[in-house]
Amino acid sequence: MKRMNVLRIIGIALILSLLSAVLPVLPAFAAESIIVTPTQAQVGASVSFSGSGYPASADEWAIDIYISDQTATVNTTYINIQVTRYKKLVLASLLSATGTFSGSFTVPATLNEGLLGTSSPLTLAAGSTYYIYACGRYQYGGQNLQIHAITNLTISANATLDPLSPASGPAGTSVLVTGSGFPGSTALVFKFDTTVITPTSGHTSTLSNGLFLSYITIPSTATVGSHTINVTAGSATVSRTFTVTASAAITLSVASGAAGSTVTVTGTGYPASTALVFKFDTTTITPTSGDTSTSVSGTFYTIITVPSTATVGTHAISATASTSTDSESFVVTSTPTTTPPPTTTTPPPTTTTPPPTTTIPPTPTETVPISFIPSGDTIGSTISIGGSGFTPDSTITITYDDIEVATAVADSTGFFVAPPFQVPPSQHGEHTITATDGIHIGAKTYTVESTPPSVPQPLLPAMGEAVSQPASFDWDDVTDASAPVTYNLQIATSDTFDADSIIIDKTGLTASEYMLTEADQLKLSSEVTYYWREQAVDAALNASAWTGAGEFTIVKPFEFTGWPLYLTIGLGGLVLFLLGL
Repeated sequence: MKRMNVLRIIGIALILSLLSAVLPVLPAFAAESIIVTPTQAQVGASVSFSGSGYPASADEWAIDIYISDQTATVNTTYINIQVTRYKKLVLASLLSATGTFSGSFTVPATLNEGLLGTSSPLTLAAGSTYYIYACGRYQYGGQNLQIHAITNLTISANATLDPLSPASGPAGTSVLVTGSGFPGSTALVFKFDTTVITPTSGHTSTLSNGLFLSYITIPSTATVGSHTINVTAGSATVSRTFTVTASAAITLSVASGAAGSTVTVTGTGYPASTALVFKFDTTTITPTSGDTSTSVSGTFYTIITVPSTATVGTHAISATASTSTDSESFVVTSTPTTTPPPTTTTPPPTTTTPPPTTTIPPTPTETVPISFIPSGDTIGSTISIGGSGFTPDSTITITYDDIEVATAVADSTGFFVAPPFQVPPSQHGEHTITATDGIHIGAKTYTVESTPPSVPQPLLPAMGEAVSQPASFDWDDVTDASAPVTYNLQIATSDTFDADSIIIDKTGLTASEYMLTEADQLKLSSEVTYYWREQAVDAALNASAWTGAGEFTIVKPFEFTGWPLYLTIGLGGLVLFLLGL
């Protein structure tokens, strides 16, 4: 028997070795896969896809690509069975002889195919992630709805550009360009019509939240008329129109005059809302009156005084705003007549000590443009801010109402971009954001949302419940975009909560529960029906409606008095008597 077993084992081994020698080697297939580029895109953007791992074949095979909000498992989930809300992105993407595929699709706005998609279409939302499915292969004329590969695609917000500041001006104008909703942390490309231009200052890439604030200069070769400024970050491109006007020009009210006389300077074609610098030859002069900045249309009307030290002859009066400048000749015809000073007798010195002088910091007087981009209108939203026309290399202080929120340093041209700051807790409504270097000041209005939080739902005590001291009150948590949320709690003897009926009034509670303190307990008795209600208040001081009035009573505490006390004393005495004590 043992010999027979050995022979059987040898025979099986021989057969297996022969089979391994003659059977063809079966190919090992990699798992099917799909990737998309980019992984974040806006609705309407073009997205590339590619995949591999499908069986190799010389015949013509194809696959279909879908997008859905419903989860799936490869090789077990089917379109129209488990996945019933979707959008078919690609029909019949051809497989190569090696089992790979590639192509592109446009991100749809809605998922409106399938049983659920038809009855309840879903709009793709910015910030949400959806599933890209590659189904099994099939030959033309067939169909395969089994999901074989999965990847993700996140929808980004639609990119927008704020109005240009300014929207018109001569060639050489410095323009503030701000935008939001672009892909985060992505390089920016600016174009004037078809010409790529490099920002002179500000951001060259978007912030992580998709915002940016940059300054560009209109090319000196730009012709008068309308032009397009394009901004691109990743797959997002947005444009605005800029109108090139005639070059900056000034006129003088008089072409000549004596030193010390006044001259009216009128300017047109300058950048809008930009600080002006006037010079007599190379000397900067302060206007006597009139405009110190250009108007929104790039004009100004200013009166200057010819320096009293000016010599007889021809000089140049110039006006500059940003990179735009123009000058006109002015002839000084005479100098002021010098009158000898009168002879005076010097009085003896007095011994009176003058009062100490107090240095008062200068009040900013020159208004300059600033711009900011908020990520939202709630408390805690991020604001990026920048501006121009400030003193070069000066420190800029940013305030929100009277709260200092950031500082920045202007560059050599007077431009700055401050680090983003968060909106501090403040009441809903308008607030003023200012930027100043002590001489120049810019201000903008920011509005905090006024939507109240939801009403908290009361939990304990239940309606009509009798509770023991210390009584506890509990209600549902409330969340709100303007966090944190606090709560107000009132306890009264009337369900109308008249002012004279409110016994306990707690405000600013940080938790959604409250236990009465010893001082609170002394205000409540066991012979009265009480009513309670609460409300939620967000960080913008938006208050929800009060809840309905809940009703409760206080359990009367056990009192060991009267006959129970006397009976206990008597029984105690009897026990002592029986014990012989």
